[in-house]
Amino acid sequence: MVVNVGLIGYGNQAKRLEKFFSRNKTVLKSIYHPKKASKNFTNNLEDLYSNDCIFITSPNHTHFEYLKRLTNDFSGYIFCEKPPIINKDELIFLKNLPDQKKQKIFFDFNFRFSNLNLTLKKYLNSEIIGEPIHFSFISTHGLAFKKEYSSSWRSNVKTNPNNILDTVAIHYIDFLIFSLGLPRSHSVHLHQISKMGTSNDTAHVSLSFSNGITASVFVSYASPYINEFSLLGTNGYMTIKENTLKIFSPRDTFSTNGNFVDPPVIKKEHFDMEKNYRDSLSNSLNYFLDHVQNSSNIPLDHFHTSLNSNHMIFEINS
Repeated sequence: MVVNVGLIGYGNQAKRLEKFFSRNKTVLKSIYHPKKASKNFTNNLEDLYSNDCIFITSPNHTHFEYLKRLTNDFSGYIFCEKPPIINKDELIFLKNLPDQKKQKIFFDFNFRFSNLNLTLKKYLNSEIIGEPIHFSFISTHGLAFKKEYSSSWRSNVKTNPNNILDTVAIHYIDFLIFSLGLPRSHSVHLHQISKMGTSNDTAHVSLSFSNGITASVFVSYASPYINEFSLLGTNGYMTIKENTLKIFSPRDTFSTNGNFVDPPVIKKEHFDMEKNYRDSLSNSLNYFLDHVQNSSNIPLDHFHTSLNSNHMIFEINS
């Protein structure tokens, strides 16, 4: 079965999806934009309703408007970029949708489908790592210093009130919630380092979970590119840095005089973090399209965890 797709949006993510559609059994039938005039676009949202599914890739503050209209008028499947919505009132609307509608909505928290997630499942609670104690994520680059940033929706506190929490940190927070459940406590430090626009461009989030595991998430649009991850356990630890994965174990590694020293590297391999992102997006898209193709319900835990992650951003930023 060839899946017919309607697309809302024309930014970078929309262009990534268009490339994916062209390589798979998916036909992009129509693209909607409320104002843009072109033979490639329609200004009538209803022109998309004849498709099997509709993808929402528009700016974050417009997601709810489209979700509300589509859940009322469209009978097909909906793929929406994260975050689902940007305030608690919108969250209540989504929570109150009937299950049959929720099972046709998919929010693109693609890290759930990443190679990193598969690697963690392999080593989490393994003898090599032991019981997990602490996760750390660092994801930064210099977007806030590009000249177009100050006039974009991303830098505007009205159109993007949660800024980098919604656009970057939410991926890692969702990743942790999907694996560990909701945290029992949290703290956050928000900063506008670049002084560009009106919204925060840097955040540090600390999370504590009921099983004693803690996590640190640092994200920024105002520094050089860094994409790093680490997991510390009771018997070893894992790092991914500069596209290299290393595992150090065991804990009981001593010097000749009996002092603890760095555990040896027992595994070292190439791990491309950019490829990890591309593969996770492809896997996420395939997961969604498989359900469209088979006319099957998307498991509700995906929908509910997405709303939990979205709600956690509101709690952190309140």
